[in-house]
Amino acid sequence: MSVWDEVQTERVCSVDALDVRDVRARVRQALTRRTDAFDLDDVDLLVCEIATNAVRHSASGRPGGGVWVTLLVSAARLRVEIQDDGGSRGRPVIPAQSSAWNECGRGLLMVRELADRWGTLRGVDGRHVVWFELQADGDRVIS
Repeated sequence: MSVWDEVQTERVCSVDALDVRDVRARVRQALTRRTDAFDLDDVDLLVCEIATNAVRHSASGRPGGGVWVTLLVSAARLRVEIQDDGGSRGRPVIPAQSSAWNECGRGLLMVRELADRWGTLRGVDGRHVVWFELQADGDRVIS
């Protein structure tokens, strides 16, 4: 069980279609103020991939749509959770035949490869939460 020093949740939305760059910028801004222990380039990429999936596959991509972003931070760990607006036909998964060359499935494949841990949760009203965790740079184990 992780004990988090800080937890922040924010809704990122738009009158038009949700711009993934806004989600990434808000996460980066929040983390820059709190810590320098995590590779923010990796965080940017992971947030972009998950938010893009939410826009493409759920009501988050419709006018007025958005995502809920939760940041959980401790000295040793960061967890980012992104909840979509629901309305998708399935749950977020890496396709069985996924590769770096496929049009679909690459985003979660990158999440799996870059994150120390990741997963999905079924949220309320058919919404999905995709989350990832990273260890602080000093705590990474190189194999």
